[in-house]
Amino acid sequence: MPDSRGDPASPPLPAGTGDGDGLDLTPRRPEARPGRRPPVARRIISLLVVAGAVGGITFALVRLVTDASLFFLNTDEAVERRDELSGQRFRMQGTPLAHSVAGTRVDFEQAVAFTVAFDGVAADVVHVGSPPDLFTPGVPVVLEGRWVEGRPPDLDGFACGVNDGYYFASDHMLVKHDNEYRDTYPDRLEAAGAGGESAGC
Repeated sequence: MPDSRGDPASPPLPAGTGDGDGLDLTPRRPEARPGRRPPVARRIISLLVVAGAVGGITFALVRLVTDASLFFLNTDEAVERRDELSGQRFRMQGTPLAHSVAGTRVDFEQAVAFTVAFDGVAADVVHVGSPPDLFTPGVPVVLEGRWVEGRPPDLDGFACGVNDGYYFASDHMLVKHDNEYRDTYPDRLEAAGAGGESAGC
């Protein structure tokens, strides 16, 4: 209803909102803060971190189960059961014979060849990689690997060895004096000392 002055009773319109001007109601995108990664990049990084953690835990569990399932045999037992153990990975304990250690290479990797014995029974070994610092003839070792039939690469024979057409291919070694050896095999230490043969050729 018009007022006393004849003008409609309505509030004044804001400036710039006349009939010719359109009102922009489109929501504004928040401006990215400097130094912050976009949400997609943050998600990808989070997923990679989670995947890495899961992969590490899985590897540790597989290694633990594998280690627990490996046979642990003294050299005499390993030689006796060689046919049965063909192709299987296991741990073998023995004492390196004096004068039997020789450096060699396997597939261009540094290796050491030697003969171990336990309770009078000997076996030839090729260990790929550098042996531990405490490795020396007369000190018992635990080797992890498998039996291989044939002659080792780049090696005509084992000095003071058995040379019976088989050798134990090892890629992990613990020395008796090593803390890991003592912690892992405390019940084997006495047997290693009593059963190991340290005489050379």
